[in-house]
Amino acid sequence: MEPKMDSGSVLKAPINLSDLLNGGTEFQIDTEFNDHEGDEYFLDDDYGSADEDDERYKQLQTPWERTFDELRQEMDQINEHLYKRVTKAGVGEPIPDSTRVVIEYNAFFEGESKPFDSTTLRDKPHRFVVGKSNVLLGLELAVRTMRVSEEAQFVIAYQLMYGEFGCLQRVKPKADVLFVIRLISATPVSDGEALAKLNETERRTYATVKDKVTEIRQYARDCFQRNLVPNAIVKYLEAVHTLQTCQLKDEAEQAEQQKTLIALYTSLAVCYNRRDRPKDACRMVNELRRLCDVSKSAKILYQEGKALMSLGEYDRARKCLLRAQQLEPQDEIVQQVLKQLNDRSVKHQQEEKKIWSRAFGLAEKKEKQLSAEDTELLDNMKQTIQLFVEDEGSSTLPLPDGLTDRELALMDQLASELNLKLNVHVTNNKKNYKLQK
Repeated sequence: MEPKMDSGSVLKAPINLSDLLNGGTEFQIDTEFNDHEGDEYFLDDDYGSADEDDERYKQLQTPWERTFDELRQEMDQINEHLYKRVTKAGVGEPIPDSTRVVIEYNAFFEGESKPFDSTTLRDKPHRFVVGKSNVLLGLELAVRTMRVSEEAQFVIAYQLMYGEFGCLQRVKPKADVLFVIRLISATPVSDGEALAKLNETERRTYATVKDKVTEIRQYARDCFQRNLVPNAIVKYLEAVHTLQTCQLKDEAEQAEQQKTLIALYTSLAVCYNRRDRPKDACRMVNELRRLCDVSKSAKILYQEGKALMSLGEYDRARKCLLRAQQLEPQDEIVQQVLKQLNDRSVKHQQEEKKIWSRAFGLAEKKEKQLSAEDTELLDNMKQTIQLFVEDEGSSTLPLPDGLTDRELALMDQLASELNLKLNVHVTNNKKNYKLQK
């Protein structure tokens, strides 16, 4: 339900600026996934900007309490309707067309202390492609003047915002706007079909393929950052397959191809871990072992350790993560996952000890005196297990889920009688029991 907006109140719902000009909607801007510019070699969970915790920027009070005319006197004039003041310098060049930008902003009407629109309130940045008319012209023109990581204030005249008549009762006529904006990231928009458009001859030529793979990697990275991980996986796999099937003319191309494949497989390991597919993540690491010495890459070791932890392979996971920590001793993410691994391992050992203590305790008690019900259950179990023992082609018998402590105790008693081992294995925090010859 959309709240009614009174003068000076803070909106608690998103707003749609494009519909606003037609006069029939609450303010809402479409936002997606928390974004961060960077290579695919991220360690996972390290999104956001280095400035993300800047509470000064997050404040919801207007930075200017006097008139906009007075504020314009302290700003640089961009054009007749746009004035700007940089509060924190950015890096790089101003933003060109066909660039996907991610911004945070607070927007204020003149004379009002609280924002009428704010990504801070939504706790999510706003994304749009420059040059696609996805936002009001004034906001786009302002962002075009910015550089990555820049923070700036803009006074934008009503001609570039909501027009001469405003928007019904929501925006008064001729309403100028003060925007406080931070540009988080800016990345070129890539063609996700770049490889699919190549003909057979082009697909066999490495010089052509490598440029298209660069586009696909950017597209896949963008999908990942918008939480479209399955789409990213498809595109990374497409890039891998195309690179592996094109023809290489010399050692230089081979070395370059290998370097790109390492980046792609590492990205796939990240994606599979994010989708909770640890076996596939480990498969990608095995592919990487054919291409490089993974013991020298903290990023690859981190992904393998994380996958092994999900599979319940705690000792192997610890070995990978400790090596990653040795390579990157200051990386807080590796340290956090190591702590998580230690907590899980200790909990698993405690639970396993508790289960077997109960099982052995109950078994000793039942050996002395089994009830009629337990005797019948024991006989039924024995018949099933006897078939397993007599089957020379089977070495392992998985047990059904949901066994009680009493049933486990009886099962352990039978295993001892028939010279079998009762083992427990943890996968994705789920205990699986099996008998083994």
